[in-house]
Parts: sequence; structure tokens; C-alpha cells
Amino acid sequence: MPSQLDLDMGGSFRQYVRRWLGPSIGWVNSPDDNVVPITVGGTTTLLVGTTLVPISFNGNVTVQLPSSKQAVVAAGAQPGLSLALPLTVVDIAGHVDGATILYTILPFGTEKIMGLNSIQIASPYGAFVLLPILDGNGGWTQQ
Repeated sequence: MPSQLDLDMGGSFRQYVRRWLGPSIGWVNSPDDNVVPITVGGTTTLLVGTTLVPISFNGNVTVQLPSSKQAVVAAGAQPGLSLALPLTVVDIAGHVDGATILYTILPFGTEKIMGLNSIQIASPYGAFVLLPILDGNGGWTQQ
């Protein structure tokens, strides 16, 4: 898979939009529809701002989530990291069978996903829509 940061090299497309964060911050550019398709096995590490991960690989796949912790600086310094954008991970091809083929989703570092160390898509066309928890401890919850 090409780099998620690749700019016009034919890889993943990262779309940004201007969002109004109020009078003290103003308009900022933030990720909008950032799709990272997975078509190969192994581990794919996502970057902050990824919003959709369609998986169409006939084998085991591991998705490593980015940190969900809010930036330690003010929203004006790193506005894109202060937004709680949902992240959708979905089996678009129906390859998951629950026994031999699983798609595993891992949180960043010591963070948790709904209190768990990992979650799995174990049914065909299954999906998770995850929201970052911006409470300082980090982690992900299901929307």
C-alpha cells in the first residue's frame, strides 16, 4: 500500500475541508473523507484523520488505530487533532468467515477499544464505527 501521506502519487486520497471552530479559533483545515483501502494482508497502521477503512482481502488483516488522545496543545496550534472524527472499518467484500479469516482492530499503545485490548470483525460485511474518546486517557468507543 502506498503511503497515506502520498500527495498525487496515485495512492490514498486525503480530502480536507474548512471547519468553523468558533470565534476564538476561526476557520481551520481538517480531514474529511480520508479513505485507506486495504487489499493486502498483514498490519496496516492508520494515521490521525483517517475516516474510512474498506477491507477487501481474502485473509487475515490487522488494523492498527492511531492515538485517540487529544493534542496537548491548544486547538489553534493543531486544530485537526482536536476534532472527534468517526472512523469506520468495514469488510466490503464479505471475505470474513469468523473461523479462518478475521479482521482484527488494535488500539494505539495502552489505549482500549470499548475497554478491550482488541476487537474483531468476525462476520461477512461486518463493520465498526469508532469514535475517539477525548478525555485525556484516550481510547475508542463504538458509535
